[in-house]
Amino acid sequence: MILRLLGIPETPLNQFVFLTIAGLTLYFTLSGLSYLIFFVWGKERFHPTYTPDAKANRAAQKWGVIGTIGNVVLMMPFHILIASGHSRIYWDIGEYGWGWLAASFVLYLVFTETCIYWAHRWLHTDKGYHWLHKYHHEWRVTTSWVSMAFHPLDSFLQALPHHLFGFIFPLYGPIYLVMVSFVSVWSVMIHDRVSFVRFKWINYTGHHTLHHWYYDYNYGQFFTFWDRLMGTWKDPEAVEKSGELPEGVLR
Repeated sequence: MILRLLGIPETPLNQFVFLTIAGLTLYFTLSGLSYLIFFVWGKERFHPTYTPDAKANRAAQKWGVIGTIGNVVLMMPFHILIASGHSRIYWDIGEYGWGWLAASFVLYLVFTETCIYWAHRWLHTDKGYHWLHKYHHEWRVTTSWVSMAFHPLDSFLQALPHHLFGFIFPLYGPIYLVMVSFVSVWSVMIHDRVSFVRFKWINYTGHHTLHHWYYDYNYGQFFTFWDRLMGTWKDPEAVEKSGELPEGVLR
């Protein structure tokens, strides 16, 4: 779709090259800036106990590149189908109206949140973890570089609901593009260990910090409602007050 807007032929090769360049640029730009801001320039304010580990950062970057390129390859069939008009993504609001635009966005959030929660739960079963998800959990205490450090099949599974929705329900194109891009931004935000927003119904950074530390809590993507329903929610504020974690893990 973006290629079409740029006037570039939507061939599979062009799509692969564009998506790979865009994905890697997004990863190194967002994660790199976040790392510089919170772990280098603002280290004394945000992570005063952090000790730089070049080897760990290189490992995270390696899996970030592998995960990004692998995810592009696995998602190519969906992008080709979308580009050839075989999805339900539309570009004219008048086609379905403003009411459906608002309703579809809410439905999109519910659909993706539900699918990703249960996919994430499966990734923490013995098979899912040892086959795929263990690579992301090599870092118990995360940095911004861990945001995209996934086995390709792992990142594919967790990104799939965002793409699948547009094949099941009519979805306004700009919403699809913005949300797929925002997922990358969100992933960086929840791995930098700095919680600017602390709403308990939002799966903010502190929640995901605890997910990496404890392993079996806070599986949600943007929200905590499935974790609350299924008993897998752990409150960062309560943990912080209890003093369970070493100093500097939660910020």
